[in-house]
Amino acid sequence: MLDKNGILQHIAKTDTTYDVLVAGAGPAGIGAALAAASAGARTAVLEARGFFGGVAAVSHWMPMNRLLLRGQSRGDIHNLFISKLRSLGPDACREGKTSWVDGDGLHIHPEYLRLAVYELFEETGCDYRIGTPVTGTQMENGRIVRAVSAAKDETASFAAKVFVDTTGDGDLSYHAGVPTVTGRETDGELMSVTMSFALCDVDVERLYKAIDEYGNEEFQDLIRAGEEDGYHVAAWYSFDRSTLPGIVSVNNGGWKRAGRIDATRPEELAVADRSGVQVAADFIKIVHERQVPGLEHCRLLRIGAAPGIRETRRIVGEYVMTLEDAIAGTEFPDVVARRYGAVDPGGLNEGRDLRTAMKSGHAFPYRSLLPLQVDNLLVAGRCASYTHLGLTAGKSMGNMMALGHAAGVAAAMAARSGVNPRDLPVTDIQKSLREAGVEL
Repeated sequence: MLDKNGILQHIAKTDTTYDVLVAGAGPAGIGAALAAASAGARTAVLEARGFFGGVAAVSHWMPMNRLLLRGQSRGDIHNLFISKLRSLGPDACREGKTSWVDGDGLHIHPEYLRLAVYELFEETGCDYRIGTPVTGTQMENGRIVRAVSAAKDETASFAAKVFVDTTGDGDLSYHAGVPTVTGRETDGELMSVTMSFALCDVDVERLYKAIDEYGNEEFQDLIRAGEEDGYHVAAWYSFDRSTLPGIVSVNNGGWKRAGRIDATRPEELAVADRSGVQVAADFIKIVHERQVPGLEHCRLLRIGAAPGIRETRRIVGEYVMTLEDAIAGTEFPDVVARRYGAVDPGGLNEGRDLRTAMKSGHAFPYRSLLPLQVDNLLVAGRCASYTHLGLTAGKSMGNMMALGHAAGVAAAMAARSGVNPRDLPVTDIQKSLREAGVEL
């Protein structure tokens, strides 16, 4: 049974030097923190938002794809996460989609997701803090000594031997002076920002029957036509089943007229949030007035607590992963993860059809988790070292958790042995990952 003192014992402490400190608790951060803690490292995780789960938590039942591999295990960390969710009962999760983009995943109830992550951190001995964004660093001789957070009541700092940046926006890396890039190389364009929303009182089977009968694009056109009546519409819509009767989650491409949104800039994030709320509210009016099948009587249940971000900063690492690598299935001697699925540019027009371009199961190198210039830092998730299109290849949340798993294992090894992550024998990291059931 919970008690206040018991919870406080798990809160990350400012007077402790951790072996591993993870910044960011989305899918990659969850993977990194659980891997490091499970390897015996004294671990803490800092989360900027008031809840864990990242994009999975703000996107309702949007599937966390590639948590499994051909329906089977991707390794101990993924298993730990899935087993915890399934232990929370039938409302916590259900099997996901099986399309060329989506697959081997789960639709997860966002509130059960938050509970699952708390329990996992507590059970593995990983300290945590929410509402703790990384806003600076203390550096010595090319190493991070402490991660700094400007909290509501004071500026707090957290010491560790090795740090893992899984903030998505590369905040820890940026403040440590790591070179970063943003957007598409040719024009700086970014993938869309989504304000997900959930509907209740949906006739779910009629909705999906109508999508099949109309065809996906034609069905979306029924809703996008609402722009003719002065409503705000998204660039695209995608509908996900939930774990509850009559409830559907709506992923989307953000307001069509929002333009480029750089979510590292508060004023632009406000545009995404404000327009996303309007798109959700106008959606209800459109589907009611146009009597869209299955949605004639739906109501707005809730809107995401924050926009879901697909792309901001990416670090420049020892190796920059490219789309060409993903298409060719380039093999790397320092492979520490594999990315499955398809290229998904989030609705951004790349001038060619890339949907089936990548080789599912392509290798991901350890060097792309290693930033230039800072010695005791690893970076995983969407802010790791890729080109713009390299990021779009297999960017599913289960793949991001796999990158986090690899980073967490390496961070724990580096802290234990007292060497920099870039100086670790990669064969030792690979051996540990294989022993954890990871297919390399």
